[in-house]
Amino acid sequence: MKINAVIFDMDGVIFDTEKLAKESWHLVEKEFGVPVGEDFMTMLLGMSHTGILDVYAKYFGDYELGCKIYNWRKAFMTDTIEQNGVPVKQGVRELFAYLKEAGLPMALATSSYRPNYERLFRVTGLENPFSAVVTGDTLEHSKPDPEIFLRAARGLNVPIKECLIIEDSYNGIFGGSAAGAVTVMVPDMVQPTPEVRAKAYAICDSLLDIIPLIKKINQGK
Repeated sequence: MKINAVIFDMDGVIFDTEKLAKESWHLVEKEFGVPVGEDFMTMLLGMSHTGILDVYAKYFGDYELGCKIYNWRKAFMTDTIEQNGVPVKQGVRELFAYLKEAGLPMALATSSYRPNYERLFRVTGLENPFSAVVTGDTLEHSKPDPEIFLRAARGLNVPIKECLIIEDSYNGIFGGSAAGAVTVMVPDMVQPTPEVRAKAYAICDSLLDIIPLIKKINQGK
C-alpha cells in the first residue's frame, strides 16, 4: 500500500467552523423556541445540503419551519464568517507544505456548497493547494455515500485505494471507507465510536500526526 494523494474534508478539518455551527443551533433554540438534540447535530455533520430541507422538516415536524430554520442558520453562518473570519485548524499549513514538497497532489471533498468553500479561503487568506475540488452542490448523493470521494480521486487521476482521506465526521469516515480509501479521522466535535474505529485506518489527534503516518505507510512499515 502506498499513499499517492490526499483528499481533505473542509469544515472541522481545515477550518474551525463546526463550533460556530453548533453555536448556531443553540441560537435556533432561542430564536424559534424548538429543542435541538445533540444526536441531530451529530447526524448532520458531513452531510451536504442535498435533501437537507426534508431532514429538517422531518425533525422539526413542519416543512415551512424547517425552511425558515435552514435560511436563518445559513444567513447567520455567512454573516458571522464575513464579519469575524474563522480560525484555521492546527497543522493545516504544515501539512499542506509537506504534501506539496513530497509531490503528493491534494483534493478537497466538502459537503459545503462552492460559495462557502470560496468564502472560507478568501476570508482566511489560506493558500488553496487543491488540484481538484468537489463541493456539495454538485453531488447526487451526500456522505456517507462514497460519491464525493470517488469523484475527487478521479479529479486527481489517482486510484481511490492510493488516496488518504482526512475526515472529522462519522458520515465522512463511513463514506471514505466505502470508497475504498485509506480513511483517517482527526476528531473535532465528535469522538470516534467503536463502529467508526472499525472503519478508520487510524485516529489522529491533529493534522500534524498525518505527516509521520504517511511516511510510515509509504516506507512500508
